[in-house]
Amino acid sequence: MSIAENLQQVQARIAAACASSGRDPTTVRLLAASKSVDVPRIQEAMASGHQLFGESRAQVLRDKGRALEGQDIEWHFIGNLQRNKVKYVAGRASLVHSVSSASIAAKIAEHNCNKPQGIQTDVLVQVEFGKGLFRTGCGAEQALELAQEIHAMPNVGVRGLMTLPPFTAAVEESEAWFVQLAALAEKGREAGLPLIELSMGMSRDLEYAIAHGATIVRIGTAIFGARR
Repeated sequence: MSIAENLQQVQARIAAACASSGRDPTTVRLLAASKSVDVPRIQEAMASGHQLFGESRAQVLRDKGRALEGQDIEWHFIGNLQRNKVKYVAGRASLVHSVSSASIAAKIAEHNCNKPQGIQTDVLVQVEFGKGLFRTGCGAEQALELAQEIHAMPNVGVRGLMTLPPFTAAVEESEAWFVQLAALAEKGREAGLPLIELSMGMSRDLEYAIAHGATIVRIGTAIFGARR
């Protein structure tokens, strides 16, 4: 099937999942995870009307962003961001999904404050509910404290939470992570934090994520096929 046909199928899955859970499908954004996808295939997706793409490597985001400069496209950063790579992401990505430390958020704020136009980068706090599975997310007990710290920083805005269940788990087991992320976001909102985005769910488990409040689903394989 073509990329356009795959996109239609994924959108149909999203619509069906929203119908099953009584949600408005316009409240769920489809992020096409374009890591390892070359520019012509991204353009193929764009030709079918898709605009939101996510990259996991900072320099690759920079290079693809330059290649598609001036076109109607929105980038998110979905990988592990290192301090020395912030310069490639801030100002290019409208949302960084993977902030798990105050030092990274502070580096983003510093980069943006040094720009004449005073740009802002929005971020999500990445939460890990397992113990040491990825070493890229922060624990649930620290997540809201980190979100409060970021919320006080200039030129960086905390917009929500992200989680990435272990791929080796049964698909049904992902649901427990989604339930916990939704509950944590609700607790943060009650404390006054603007946690309006929940980035969770991928090709194999997007229905579970949407049932528990996902506002962004990150889909790669179901759109572009197996990673090359």
